[in-house]
Amino acid sequence: MTLALLIISVIGHIRLISEVGKTFGGFFWAINTDNQVVIVSLLPQISSFGASASSLTNTDQFIGIDVKNRNGATSYSWKQNQLRPAIVPLATAYKYARPGDSITYTILHSNNTTEQATLPALQFSWGMWFENYGLALLAGISWLLVGTLLLVTAQDWTGAVESITLLPPAMLFLLYSHWGNVQQAYPADIVFQLLWVPSFALLGAAFIHLSLTYRPEAMRTPRRPRLMIDGLPYLPLIALVAFECSSFLIFGSVAARPNLIVALGYGVFGGVLSFVIGIISLLRVSRILPGARIPHNVRRRLGDLLTLWIGGVGLGFCLGILPILLTGQTLLPMQIFAVLAIVYPLLLLYALRSLRLIDQLQLTLEQREKALREQQQTARELQQANSELQQATSLLLHADAHLRSVLSQRIHDQPKQQALRIRSLLGHWQHKLKMEAERDPSGRVAVQPISEALGKVRRISEELEGDLRGLQLLVEDAYQRRSLGLKLHLEKLIREDLPALHPESPLKVQPDLWALDALSHDLEQTEEGTKIAEAISYTVTQALLNVYNHAGASFATVQTVRKNGNIEVYISDDGRGFDTSSISPEKTSLFKARLKAREAGGILSIQSVPRPQVEHGTTVVLQLPIPQSEQRFTSGPLPESMYEM
Repeated sequence: MTLALLIISVIGHIRLISEVGKTFGGFFWAINTDNQVVIVSLLPQISSFGASASSLTNTDQFIGIDVKNRNGATSYSWKQNQLRPAIVPLATAYKYARPGDSITYTILHSNNTTEQATLPALQFSWGMWFENYGLALLAGISWLLVGTLLLVTAQDWTGAVESITLLPPAMLFLLYSHWGNVQQAYPADIVFQLLWVPSFALLGAAFIHLSLTYRPEAMRTPRRPRLMIDGLPYLPLIALVAFECSSFLIFGSVAARPNLIVALGYGVFGGVLSFVIGIISLLRVSRILPGARIPHNVRRRLGDLLTLWIGGVGLGFCLGILPILLTGQTLLPMQIFAVLAIVYPLLLLYALRSLRLIDQLQLTLEQREKALREQQQTARELQQANSELQQATSLLLHADAHLRSVLSQRIHDQPKQQALRIRSLLGHWQHKLKMEAERDPSGRVAVQPISEALGKVRRISEELEGDLRGLQLLVEDAYQRRSLGLKLHLEKLIREDLPALHPESPLKVQPDLWALDALSHDLEQTEEGTKIAEAISYTVTQALLNVYNHAGASFATVQTVRKNGNIEVYISDDGRGFDTSSISPEKTSLFKARLKAREAGGILSIQSVPRPQVEHGTTVVLQLPIPQSEQRFTSGPLPESMYEM
């Protein structure tokens, strides 16, 4: 639509610009649909003229024209024939005139009096075009561009209504080029009849529309299109356009004077009504008139908008529409009025954009305040939840410790007591059988096989007791590891727990766990760290249990080394060793340790040299990667034992 208006306006201006250099009489004129010549506007340099522009109060007509050259000779003369009225031949008269000639017009006024007025013939120039039509073109472009920009950036229906209201002034200024002739006679075209004249009525409808939109009760909530507010002001305009279109289709033209009076009349009515509605709204915003409570942000925005709007409507109505209706021309000179019309939409754009930015800023502040309140509420809820979680964690830890203690006691005490009881009974009966055998030298009682069987059962019970002690260690492993940390847990295991389970064993274990300082105390806060800690602890525990129970060793070492981003654990002993190729890995007691190492991303290997070779013994090697989250704990110098085997 914007492009269409510009194209139509340019077509009219091309028609006017094509007249540059031609002679005309000092005023712009037009032929209405009644075939009457009417005055559109006068040049600023013409101070007085007997005829004035056509209006509601003026219907001056030309009934005679005389053109005289500089020598006083008449070069053209015409008088109206009362019996056969004809179109005033202004175009013909101007063709005979030359710049500097005098043109005398015989004017018939509305009161049937006649008057003669003489004007010099002038040459139409670019300056004349710019003063009378060029400024109007710039004003129309200003209103159109501002309206388009506001429409594109509108974020709600109120913003769209504000931008739509700027369309009628843009149409009036842009299409003004189709109303007025210089020398060539152009009758009123379809643009004048069906677009330019209805623009006055459209302006009145837009006035009413915006004033209804700016009411306080309509601004409390986000606006949506509604028939009463957004459709009702345009019903008279629709009726007028329907009448114009039907007249144009039936008769080929629309009666210019009634059409112009109705359109201007509705424009005046819309201006007066919107002015009254705006004043009432402003008084309500100012709390001078009673009414429902208006929010502060609505009051502030409406106060600024209504002041700006009422001022614009008042100036446009008093300086433009009403004077045109009554006198046929604006109250101020057309040039000054056009300059004001160019500047006002720019001020309007600045004001509306500023108000929109203020609204967005206020909305952002409200959203941030709401978000801050929600964050504070969330923080309080999180704090309460954290307190409850800490309390629950404390209870869980207490319950976990209690359950582990009960489980350890049941695993250790009850089966151990049963194993001790079995061993005691077996020892008793074995001793008794030996005594019976000594009393009966005849050998009637086969004591030896029974004694050997009881000895085997006793050894099995002893192994069961040892396995139960190892199972107790494994059950308590995770709890102690998390409470003490991996390094302290292993040191306690090596120095206290395992020797306590095997008090009769001569084995001495030398720990070297400095490389575990590369791992933080919070290692098991992540799933990856938990797998690594479980692999190390389980492997060391199971390997040392094997050393105590099966290796027959006198000395063993547990050494940790950090190498190339890995943690390596070596469990070595000087025991009897075994042939690793003769035993399937799945059948060894370290099979589960191998699985845990693989799950943690590492590997476990077993190296063993059986007796009677000199370097007999077994070495279990566990290699695990250090997690990325633990790399920050590995900086700085470390003891030499962490780098040496």
